[in-house]
Amino acid sequence: MAYRSVTHVAIRVMGLREAERYYRGLFGLEVAFREAETTDGWKTLPGDVRWEQAEAAGIRIGLCVLFRDAFRLAIQQEPLVDRYGVLDHVGLLVEPDDLAALRARAARLRIEITRVRDTLLLVDDHYGVRWEITTDVSEDPRSDSSGARRGLWLDMGGAPV
Repeated sequence: MAYRSVTHVAIRVMGLREAERYYRGLFGLEVAFREAETTDGWKTLPGDVRWEQAEAAGIRIGLCVLFRDAFRLAIQQEPLVDRYGVLDHVGLLVEPDDLAALRARAARLRIEITRVRDTLLLVDDHYGVRWEITTDVSEDPRSDSSGARRGLWLDMGGAPV
């Protein structure tokens, strides 16, 4: 089994906007994308839209992915951080055969499989850690957003961009 890389670390925070500013300053990260959860699933904020513009349009940003070089940090707004802890999940990149083997192992070990797709396995282990294991990660983290992948962009409601 060959684990190719850690794809990202995802943490929960209270005060997403402040956390984005903090981690950008601490690690020198850039914004890959920001998203808001809607009734139709996660949608992506157009890249040139600032926080103030989103807020003026009534959009509550719930997820921000930051990056620099090969490091990606996903930060998600969570009002009850203490209840869940700050680690949301760890992403791993593997080969397709290894993903199939991990699916079989997870089933054998009775690990809760949260989501399965051809290129993705999402499992919650017995210690409370969620693992997002995939065979596919893009070179440009901006293209990993839900909106970019599925063409779901947040409607700014005519607010200037």
